[in-house]
Amino acid sequence: MKPILLLAAFTVSAAAYAQSDAPATDPSSAPDAAPQQEETPAPAPAPVAAPAAPAGPVKAPPPFTLGRTVSSKKGKSPYATDTQLGHPPVVYVIPMEGYMGIDISGLVYDRIIKDVKDKKPDLIVFRINSADGRMNDKYMEAVDSARKDDKIDPRRLASGITDYRDLAAKLHNELDTYPTVMYVQDARGISCVYALAWPYMFMAPDARIAGLDIVASLGGGNDVDIKAKMFSAWTGIGKGILELGGRPQELTDALIRPDRTLSADIDGRTTKWRSDTAGSWYVIDQSMEVSARFTAKSAEDTGLTDGIAVDIPDLLYLLGYPEYTLSDSGEKIFRDYNTAWRKVFVESKKWMQDFQEPMEQASDLGKRKQILEKMQKMFKQYPSLAKMWEWTRGLTDDQLKILIEQLTEQIRGNNQKKSGSGTGGKTGGKGGGKGPAGPMGPG
Repeated sequence: MKPILLLAAFTVSAAAYAQSDAPATDPSSAPDAAPQQEETPAPAPAPVAAPAAPAGPVKAPPPFTLGRTVSSKKGKSPYATDTQLGHPPVVYVIPMEGYMGIDISGLVYDRIIKDVKDKKPDLIVFRINSADGRMNDKYMEAVDSARKDDKIDPRRLASGITDYRDLAAKLHNELDTYPTVMYVQDARGISCVYALAWPYMFMAPDARIAGLDIVASLGGGNDVDIKAKMFSAWTGIGKGILELGGRPQELTDALIRPDRTLSADIDGRTTKWRSDTAGSWYVIDQSMEVSARFTAKSAEDTGLTDGIAVDIPDLLYLLGYPEYTLSDSGEKIFRDYNTAWRKVFVESKKWMQDFQEPMEQASDLGKRKQILEKMQKMFKQYPSLAKMWEWTRGLTDDQLKILIEQLTEQIRGNNQKKSGSGTGGKTGGKGGGKGPAGPMGPG
């Protein structure tokens, strides 16, 4: 009998302990409460088989950041809690890589926009990795360095800012119906305007956003009034692109103008940018020589970025998408176009070297004309090629037209001289130098 008594005592003690731990408002704990009937649970739906998860440790939920809590952002939110898709999204990646105005150019994005509308993705990720070649923060030192290394002058890249404004407006107008996020792998120089032209933005751990003071350098000239007007015009265009991403004036001024400072206060969960160094939360820029610059860490601390992501899969996880389908057709369109024109660029440098060879006979004029006509054809087919020649060697399509006209006149003069119907012009025989094109710059 002792084992039975012990078991009964244990059962009573356990029941008493369970009752003492129940909430005071629980009606089942009242002495005179009627016994509650247990509800029969509804049959659970059959579980949907999920794709096998990749091997590896399960990540912790993303940490709190200021960027994720801003409720006043423009545009359609890319977060899973807002899209409410109910299925793994199709994610379309749009690259922005290489030189602004050359690799990142209007023609390739016309093709990508068309492809996006054909594919109808659930989410768009812009991926930017673009720098102007500067290894320091002062643009004039960078200009001198670019000249020595035969690279594109950073001011040349920045001079296309009206084209960048038009392209940014087109991308917004055509694609703002899709939830969109910008992923910054690096942005130095004029490319910063695109890094911040969309309200939802993540950065790679070693990414930077810096060097927009190059825009302020475009207001040249000796006349004080004209210089001031040009300065206002260029910086106004730059700030207009940044405002597409909902960036406030205090921030845009400090990013573009070297003579502006920047700090931040925190109001609840919102960053309040200040055009001074008296911010209680963070002082970003207290220099009067260079514009504001951000690392990924300082951008996250101040809420400029929604967070830091190692790569695009990590970015999608932070947005709340553990499963997704990547569409790589945008990457392919971008890569194929830029690979094609860069291949032609290498060939075209050889063509122009042949063009500048001394002429052996009058028939060489026709060969030179053919080279220029071939260059003109490639300029029309690949606007990026034309821009590369203009910005690195000063050769434009208008100059090609003039040179072709000059050669046509020389050929006509030679033909007239041969037929005896006119005096014609000189043929420029052996040792004729570099021809009507003159020096074409380094090959």
